[in-house]
Amino acid sequence: MAPDKTYEDKRSFEATPEPAPAVEGNVDPGTARPGGNFLIHQHHARRLHFDLRLEMMNGDTPVLVSWAVPKNLPSTRGKVHLAVHVEDHPFEYGSFTGTIPAGQYGAGEVRIFDRGAYEVLEQADGKLSIRLSGARVRGVYHLNRTRHGDGKDEWVVLLAKDERPPPDDSPPLSPMLATLETEAFDDDRWLFEPKWDGVRALAYCAEETMLVSRSGRNMTTVYPELSRLHEQMVARDAIVDGEIVAMDKGRPSFERLQGRMNLQSAGDIEKAVKSIPVALILFDIIYLDGRSLINTPLETRKDLLAELVVASSVVEVSPFVKAEGRALSEASRAQNLEGIVAKKLGSPYRPGKRTREWLKIKTVFEADVVIGGWSPGEGERSDTFGALLVGAYADEGLRFLGAVGTGFSDRALRDLMPELRDGSQPASPFAGNTKQLSTGRFGKTIKNPQWIRPEIVARVEFRELTSGDRLRAPSFKGLRSDKGPHECSYADVATVAGKA
Repeated sequence: MAPDKTYEDKRSFEATPEPAPAVEGNVDPGTARPGGNFLIHQHHARRLHFDLRLEMMNGDTPVLVSWAVPKNLPSTRGKVHLAVHVEDHPFEYGSFTGTIPAGQYGAGEVRIFDRGAYEVLEQADGKLSIRLSGARVRGVYHLNRTRHGDGKDEWVVLLAKDERPPPDDSPPLSPMLATLETEAFDDDRWLFEPKWDGVRALAYCAEETMLVSRSGRNMTTVYPELSRLHEQMVARDAIVDGEIVAMDKGRPSFERLQGRMNLQSAGDIEKAVKSIPVALILFDIIYLDGRSLINTPLETRKDLLAELVVASSVVEVSPFVKAEGRALSEASRAQNLEGIVAKKLGSPYRPGKRTREWLKIKTVFEADVVIGGWSPGEGERSDTFGALLVGAYADEGLRFLGAVGTGFSDRALRDLMPELRDGSQPASPFAGNTKQLSTGRFGKTIKNPQWIRPEIVARVEFRELTSGDRLRAPSFKGLRSDKGPHECSYADVATVAGKA
């Protein structure tokens, strides 16, 4: 039996880019002559759903007999999903992808989830058994009507036989890392993209989303607005690489992100979602539909990522340019962004490795350093600390780089003090003689330094690394919970400052 309303009844073709029908009416899927093609649309309307479309004949004209399947076709045997039989769509709808404008029926983004050939194994009133042979969906499915009347035509769909090949093993959830470089360059063998000032994250997207930090920590509950990223992916499953950012006046702000990074209570997180929203900027993909992509060339991965993501307020794909690194670096500097990343065309993805196939070029001097102590505060800060004593690892151990006394919000001062006290130890963690540590500014000596275990990583901004290995005019930017202390090397600080 066919639906009462037709495709044309529901649409205004002056206002929507969807194709107009070539034939009137709807066919009965129990008796219509089958064609050979199937299609599944992923439809981001008021609610995400999927549309199964089978080519059948309306007289001599092919049409797409359609079912709305809220949860998509089941991928495991034993699961039964609702499938609502809706109006036939024009055969030309099989190539439609894009945006249905607001105010129109089905307004939202439409993407092709899968397409391929199909064959009918059994066809009767209220019953279809079909074999689908697509890129993502391969197997035998049964469709059975469960309810018809009052304007509704409800079916269920179940998987009878899964014919997909076995999946590849998932790559390690450890991001590829970039090597510091001092100067931007032009080279048609490379692509260049902005360096986003946030927290690195790998997102495993399947029936749910899991966010994993550089250190392997599950961050999903910390950023609940990103917990449904899988719904923005045109994929069965995927692992994507990106940066979680909090925007401030149109650019990413690491300082603002500090208000989200270390929250633990559900109440605090819920409040922060409203006051400090975040988004995930994606720049790579390493797994897609059961296939590892780590040995796939970079440019191919970029193309797949662009097709994969349906952009929204919480996720987008990072832009990039080929060959022209200097121009992007200058644009980044003009917009006060952190810098750029250069990536070699043809290169694979190397989980957990730092290579020269990815190079990061900073436009401002920023470095990650280890907090090894603090100095008592005075005046308004007498209850907290005056400065953090920081360093980075060199051959001799933790090398002292100076005192950071500015850039702290009242909240940062309040939140840091308990951590500093908890980490207290009697001996200095810095290498060499620390009896008269100098900040480097006019030889000023630090009074009554308090030592702590070198476990906390901070990001600082500075103007220069002096000949005496001191950070000039350092300012606190925030803590790095996603980076270990021994990852903070003096060589990296010197490279950032152009001293390497």
